[in-house]
Amino acid sequence: MSQVFKILIFPFYLFSFTFAFSYCDSIRSLLVSKLGAAEDYKPETDPKKLIADFSSKDVSREKIHIRLVEVAAGFAQPTDLQFPPKENEYFVVLEKQGNLKWGKVNSKQTGVLLSIPVTSDGEQGLLGLTFHPDFAKNGKIYLNYTLKKGKKDISRIAEWVFSKPNDFPKTKVESERVILEVEQPYPNHNAGQIAFGPDRLLYVGWGDGGWMGDPRKNGQNPKTFLGSMLRIDVNNPSEKLPYSIPKDNPFIDDNCCAPETYAYGFRNPWKYSFDPKGKLILADVGQDLWEEIDVIEKGKNYGWSTKEAFHCFDPKENCKSEGLADPVYEYGREEGQSITGGYVYSNSQVSGLTGKYVFGDFISGRIWAISISENNEPTKTAYALGKWPILISTFGRDYAGNVYVVDFASGRVYKIE
Repeated sequence: MSQVFKILIFPFYLFSFTFAFSYCDSIRSLLVSKLGAAEDYKPETDPKKLIADFSSKDVSREKIHIRLVEVAAGFAQPTDLQFPPKENEYFVVLEKQGNLKWGKVNSKQTGVLLSIPVTSDGEQGLLGLTFHPDFAKNGKIYLNYTLKKGKKDISRIAEWVFSKPNDFPKTKVESERVILEVEQPYPNHNAGQIAFGPDRLLYVGWGDGGWMGDPRKNGQNPKTFLGSMLRIDVNNPSEKLPYSIPKDNPFIDDNCCAPETYAYGFRNPWKYSFDPKGKLILADVGQDLWEEIDVIEKGKNYGWSTKEAFHCFDPKENCKSEGLADPVYEYGREEGQSITGGYVYSNSQVSGLTGKYVFGDFISGRIWAISISENNEPTKTAYALGKWPILISTFGRDYAGNVYVVDFASGRVYKIE
């Protein structure tokens, strides 16, 4: 979802316009904000026929047969779905335009918890949420959203508090505490995901800042927060910051990088999650040819914009790939155009899916699953779960290990069964 702009850049008039103003950030930002927004897309097949299609590249793949069963609806342009810790019924959905809503599985009940004034041009908006590991006791959540400060676009990570964390229909969300902000040069590649790891630290993955080809080279500049995975401790503020930097962060004593940096070399991480074993699995949206899945390890460089997945990007041939981490999986344009990361399915109801990482493509509506090895070795084997008539903007997972799929177009939430 987060990088659907990339497939609208081909018309000749846009290339001509870009050439004439190749050094003008304001023109670039205007183009991004007006073209290629996710709401301009429609499912490739009939959304009234919710059946799996195994044509094209999926014909030769091993198949895992699933159903998508609607369990909630009524959300407008959803960008994230999260269940609180140890919860299987109540969840929270973010809407791109700034609403935070609660819902309940297999119920029509829903309500607005909070409305935030966001800027939502291009790929901006209310984009990511995570619950504090002690949410049931302290009511804390963390949001990632974009806003205007003067003429600048800003991504903000902020802490909010539920007044009644165990009673969603009656709770209030209040007391914003700003944790972290970064200026965004363009209104795309804002990424948006945030997540707590098993170490109870907050992981923040931002894209390279936008436009095409990473013109500011942020992906390979770990001194900036853009194009990096950050790791911070929001439970122990320092004297100067509303967070502290973990002592075992890989670059804490190295002036090469911002000390918050955990890993870098990303284009636009659109969803990542921790599996039951604690591995951080990330989907990075590609530009020209390839979408990729990475397993994130401390201190590693994942290559953008020197590489796109396994392949040289800049330069197109003979790039310096030494020291760059490869993805565990990639797919090309014939299968999809904008990857959406998901979760490891840890329930046992769907035969053959337990323990596999489930992900999809926003544009094509395809869903796949892969096995991730203990050593994070690359794989070419993906199991086909079908092509569906939906725009897959995000996945969700409940405490029981069930995985949910969210349709940006209709605002419906489906459970994989």
